[in-house]
Amino acid sequence: MSSVRFAGAALGFVVLVAIGGGCSTAGTIAGAGPTVGPQSSWDEIRGTPGLVVNAPMIPFGARAVAVTDVCRSGDKLRATAADGTKLETPGSGHRSSYTIEVGRIVGDGETSKFRALFVKPFDVPPCA
Repeated sequence: MSSVRFAGAALGFVVLVAIGGGCSTAGTIAGAGPTVGPQSSWDEIRGTPGLVVNAPMIPFGARAVAVTDVCRSGDKLRATAADGTKLETPGSGHRSSYTIEVGRIVGDGETSKFRALFVKPFDVPPCA
Protein backbone atom coordinates (compact mmCIF):
# COMPACT_ATOMS: atom_id res chain seq x y z
CA MET A 1 0.00 0.00 0.00
CA SER A 2 1.30 3.42 -0.85
CA SER A 3 1.30 6.50 1.30
CA VAL A 4 1.79 10.14 0.48
CA ARG A 5 2.93 12.90 2.83
CA PHE A 6 0.71 15.96 2.90
CA ALA A 7 2.39 18.68 0.86
CA GLY A 8 -0.71 20.84 0.65
CA ALA A 9 -4.47 20.69 0.86
CA ALA A 10 -4.89 19.83 -2.82
CA LEU A 11 -2.61 16.80 -2.54
CA GLY A 12 -4.56 15.59 0.48
CA PHE A 13 -7.68 14.87 -1.55
CA VAL A 14 -6.55 13.41 -4.84
CA VAL A 15 -3.90 10.97 -5.95
CA LEU A 16 -3.11 10.47 -9.57
CA VAL A 17 -1.58 7.10 -10.17
CA ALA A 18 -0.39 7.21 -13.77
CA ILE A 19 -0.02 3.91 -15.51
CA GLY A 20 0.22 5.07 -19.73
CA GLY A 21 -2.43 4.04 -22.97
CA GLY A 22 -5.25 5.04 -25.32
CA CYS A 23 -9.02 5.46 -25.18
CA SER A 24 -12.16 4.95 -27.19
CA THR A 25 -15.09 7.31 -27.51
CA ALA A 26 -17.40 5.09 -25.42
CA GLY A 27 -15.67 5.84 -22.11
CA THR A 28 -13.58 2.72 -22.23
CA ILE A 29 -9.93 2.00 -22.96
CA ALA A 30 -9.10 -0.07 -26.01
CA GLY A 31 -6.00 -2.20 -25.84
CA ALA A 32 -4.64 -5.55 -26.92
CA GLY A 33 -7.09 -7.38 -24.65
CA PRO A 34 -10.70 -6.78 -23.68
CA THR A 35 -12.00 -3.21 -23.43
CA VAL A 36 -11.56 -1.65 -19.99
CA GLY A 37 -14.43 0.37 -18.54
CA PRO A 38 -16.70 0.63 -15.50
CA GLN A 39 -17.55 -3.07 -15.81
CA SER A 40 -13.85 -4.00 -15.33
CA SER A 41 -12.33 -5.08 -12.03
CA TRP A 42 -10.03 -2.68 -10.16
CA ASP A 43 -7.13 -5.05 -10.90
CA GLU A 44 -7.85 -4.80 -14.65
CA ILE A 45 -8.11 -1.01 -14.43
CA ARG A 46 -4.86 -0.64 -12.46
CA GLY A 47 -3.09 -2.97 -14.88
CA THR A 48 -4.10 -1.05 -18.01
CA PRO A 49 -1.35 1.21 -19.40
CA GLY A 50 -2.40 4.84 -19.75
CA LEU A 51 -5.10 4.91 -17.07
CA VAL A 52 -5.08 7.25 -14.09
CA VAL A 53 -7.13 6.41 -10.98
CA ASN A 54 -8.26 9.68 -9.37
CA ALA A 55 -8.89 8.27 -5.88
CA PRO A 56 -9.61 10.37 -2.78
CA MET A 57 -6.94 10.33 -0.07
CA ILE A 58 -7.70 9.21 3.48
CA PRO A 59 -5.61 11.06 6.11
CA PHE A 60 -3.72 9.00 8.68
CA GLY A 61 -2.19 11.77 10.77
CA ALA A 62 0.67 13.33 8.78
CA ARG A 63 0.31 10.71 6.03
CA ALA A 64 -2.44 9.98 3.55
CA VAL A 65 -3.33 6.83 1.64
CA ALA A 66 -5.49 6.41 -1.47
CA VAL A 67 -8.90 5.04 -0.50
CA THR A 68 -8.23 2.12 -2.86
CA ASP A 69 -5.43 1.02 -0.48
CA VAL A 70 -7.50 1.23 2.73
CA CYS A 71 -9.54 -1.41 4.56
CA ARG A 72 -12.18 -1.18 7.31
CA SER A 73 -11.91 -3.04 10.61
CA GLY A 74 -14.91 -2.34 12.82
CA ASP A 75 -14.96 1.41 13.44
CA LYS A 76 -11.34 1.90 12.22
CA LEU A 77 -9.73 2.36 8.83
CA ARG A 78 -6.37 0.65 8.33
CA ALA A 79 -3.57 0.79 5.76
CA THR A 80 0.12 -0.03 5.45
CA ALA A 81 2.54 2.71 4.38
CA ALA A 82 5.15 2.08 1.70
CA ASP A 83 7.80 1.79 4.46
CA GLY A 84 5.76 -0.95 6.18
CA THR A 85 4.35 1.26 8.94
CA LYS A 86 0.88 0.11 10.00
CA LEU A 87 -1.59 3.02 9.93
CA GLU A 88 -4.97 3.32 11.65
CA THR A 89 -7.52 6.11 11.93
CA PRO A 90 -11.12 6.34 13.17
CA GLY A 91 -13.60 5.37 10.46
CA SER A 92 -16.17 7.94 11.55
CA GLY A 93 -16.50 10.72 9.04
CA HIS A 94 -15.38 8.45 6.19
CA ARG A 95 -17.81 6.81 3.81
CA SER A 96 -17.91 3.08 3.16
CA SER A 97 -18.11 3.60 -0.61
CA TYR A 98 -16.79 6.17 -3.08
CA THR A 99 -17.28 6.97 -6.76
CA ILE A 100 -13.86 7.21 -8.37
CA GLU A 101 -13.03 8.80 -11.72
CA VAL A 102 -10.78 6.84 -14.06
CA GLY A 103 -9.17 8.59 -17.00
CA ARG A 104 -5.90 9.74 -18.43
CA ILE A 105 -3.60 12.74 -18.53
CA VAL A 106 -3.89 14.67 -21.79
CA GLY A 107 -1.77 17.50 -23.16
CA ASP A 108 1.91 18.27 -22.84
CA GLY A 109 4.04 18.84 -19.73
CA GLU A 110 2.96 22.47 -19.29
CA THR A 111 -0.72 22.19 -20.15
CA SER A 112 -1.55 18.64 -19.15
CA LYS A 113 -4.75 17.85 -17.27
CA PHE A 114 -6.81 14.89 -16.11
CA ARG A 115 -9.61 13.79 -18.46
CA ALA A 116 -12.17 11.43 -16.94
CA LEU A 117 -13.24 8.54 -19.15
CA PHE A 118 -15.59 6.80 -16.73
CA VAL A 119 -16.49 6.52 -13.06
CA LYS A 120 -16.55 3.34 -11.02
CA PRO A 121 -17.88 2.69 -7.52
CA PHE A 122 -15.41 1.53 -4.89
CA ASP A 123 -16.45 -0.07 -1.59
CA VAL A 124 -13.88 0.06 1.20
CA PRO A 125 -13.27 -3.64 1.87
CA PRO A 126 -13.06 -5.30 5.27
CA CYS A 127 -9.53 -5.96 6.52
CA ALA A 128 -8.33 -9.52 6.07
